Amino acid sequence: MNNKLQNVKAVQQMLAGDHRTQTRKSIYTGKTKKEISSQDIIEKFEDGSPKIWIETDNSGFRTRITQHDGFKSRAPENSILKSIQDILKVPVDCPSCGASMRAKEKQLNFKFWFKQKKCFSCVTSEETTIRLLGKDAWAEHEQKIMSSNAEAWFADADKEVEILKTQVKETSWENADGDKGEVDITSFIKKMEEDYLKLKSNIRSSFELT
Repeated sequence: MNNKLQNVKAVQQMLAGDHRTQTRKSIYTGKTKKEISSQDIIEKFEDGSPKIWIETDNSGFRTRITQHDGFKSRAPENSILKSIQDILKVPVDCPSCGASMRAKEKQLNFKFWFKQKKCFSCVTSEETTIRLLGKDAWAEHEQKIMSSNAEAWFADADKEVEILKTQVKETSWENADGDKGEVDITSFIKKMEEDYLKLKSNIRSSFELT
């Protein structure tokens, strides 16, 4: 019985991210090395200062930082664990129709919950109704779905761009002929940012987003 209770406790700790095999926390009392991007902040104090945020090193490794009273704790950001926790946040029943989210269409229900916060049956029912309203109504619906997907992609792409900016270190080049030169990193990063912002603007314009 004791072994079973210990196993249950271990599973609960793993799902919460507190198991000793998952979190190896270190204590840090120094200052934060660089300004924290608003995109990396998970939680703030009442005064608006960062309480929990993510730091990404040059290799792309993500660390969760928590500010305590006078010190900070650091722990690896476990993407697999986060996926499990996200699944556990799916409600037992669909908030729109009350049907079980974990019935025979569980996989589809989860997929559409993360996209539209509804079960698969609700989404298909709504889409059938919209189709009956005509081509214009369906075209408008498709436009909204695509624009929503685009914004979700931007959220991920914004983080990737920030990581890429921290990885650009080389300041010189040399080709096969032996020619050498220097690279203006500041101009390169600025150009990269401008191109990315232009891409976002063009995509948003195609969906009539502002």
